[in-house]
Amino acid sequence: MNSITKARLLNELNEKELQTGAANTNKSWHNVYRESAWIYVGGLDFQLTEGDVLCVFSQWGEIVNMNLLRDKKTGKSKGFAFICYEDQRSTILAVDNFNGVKLAGRQIRVDHVKDYKPPKEHENDDDLIRTLKELGCAPGVDLPPPSSSSSSSSRRKDEKHSFYVKQEPKRFKK
Repeated sequence: MNSITKARLLNELNEKELQTGAANTNKSWHNVYRESAWIYVGGLDFQLTEGDVLCVFSQWGEIVNMNLLRDKKTGKSKGFAFICYEDQRSTILAVDNFNGVKLAGRQIRVDHVKDYKPPKEHENDDDLIRTLKELGCAPGVDLPPPSSSSSSSSRRKDEKHSFYVKQEPKRFKK
């Protein structure tokens, strides 16, 4: 079954639940996923960045972690992502409202993920990447400083939010 058909069937199932009054009960199909705050988003345009996806999907709740899969050699997006919300109720909103919607000219598929397994570690991951994979980038997560080998540009720590901001080079007047 292709993704467009599956999106249509899920939307029909949601309509039936609304008509029967089972939408907010334990009889809802969403109840199976009550222990997971992860969703799958497929069919994304390959030009979309993590920031684009965060911007669109954050309207349904606070996103605490996201994994936009990319090709290891080229770094290009593979067209799908996994998103974790702070609250599981946000996953229901995202699945019900975004499944089958056109985003950047492509129809996307959004579905629950019951058992998300984080990406495997690679030997060249530094402490910052490992921490982001394990804990995400939610407020209050203390990230280690980036390793000096990861970037030659200067960085400063934003004291208020515990993350690193790339500094612009100083420009001198002539």
